[in-house]
Amino acid sequence: MNRGTGSTRATCSLILVIFLASSIVGQEGPLYHSVTGRVMAQDDSSTKIIRIILSRQEGSIIGEKTVGYDGFFTFESLLPGEYLLMVERVNFATITRPIKIKKYSKRRTVVLNIRLKNNERASIREVVRDYGSVPLERREEKQSKKISRRAGKAFLKASKEASKGNRLRAIEYLKSAVEAYPAFFEAYYNMGVHYQALKQWGKAVQAYRKAIALRQQSAKPNFNLGVILHNQGRFDQAIERYLQALEYDPSFAEAHQAAGEAFFQKKHYYTAEEHLEEATRLSPANMKLSFGLLVKIQLLKNDKAQAQYYLDQFLRYHSNDPVALSLQGEIDKMSVEKKLGL
Repeated sequence: MNRGTGSTRATCSLILVIFLASSIVGQEGPLYHSVTGRVMAQDDSSTKIIRIILSRQEGSIIGEKTVGYDGFFTFESLLPGEYLLMVERVNFATITRPIKIKKYSKRRTVVLNIRLKNNERASIREVVRDYGSVPLERREEKQSKKISRRAGKAFLKASKEASKGNRLRAIEYLKSAVEAYPAFFEAYYNMGVHYQALKQWGKAVQAYRKAIALRQQSAKPNFNLGVILHNQGRFDQAIERYLQALEYDPSFAEAHQAAGEAFFQKKHYYTAEEHLEEATRLSPANMKLSFGLLVKIQLLKNDKAQAQYYLDQFLRYHSNDPVALSLQGEIDKMSVEKKLGL
């Protein structure tokens, strides 16, 4: 009788241990998030003397960074909760900004673009993205695999013809390539490029759509299709393509610029400014249009100081550009009108 009771207890204990073990194994670990961003000083002074401090709302410090000349900072391994971000600079007031990391179902990155305006003010824009979606380098398109020998030969011949400027011959070889291998993403994409260069817009659109059907997560065909739609005045469809390109490659500066231009044309100035700022951050020397539109947006907002800031950045890379000189004239005119009370 005692032996049976002991055996029963042992069995129950064993079941309880197994249940607890399986429960522990089945539990997922906590989701960690991150905060990253860039600080820009409006007076164009060095950001190297700026210190970023992240703390809990109750005051305990999570971490602190002294940013480099580029102004970038990152805080990793953050649990959901309420935080406080402080920006300290010598001889300036400390700027504080509350940040709330929600209980996201997936890992997320809070991206902050901080623009210091004067001694006590700052403009801070927040965007929440997938964790790790702020790459340091451009993302490459994936390569098609298991291409047939016939399709590969035709693709190489098309490349040779294209290098000689024979786009029509190149297109014929690309047609042969997709006949041999219908899932040939690169062949359809290149076909679209050649049709686009030849201004055969309908055929270019068709080729890009086939490439996208084969691989929706792609940057180049979505962007190029967006450019065609944009030029046709189909802004909403163009924006859809640009955003699809950026979903795959968030560091695609040209796509940010194009999206910013389309939003500007739709008079969605806040969203336009967001994309245009990102374009200038990623590739400042090549984003002349972005700087110009950022100046225009600030002029529309009657913010002369911010317009001058963007124009100074413009002139840093394009000192003698006639557009920049024209924009300077508009800013100077605004200053005169304000003085006269017009």
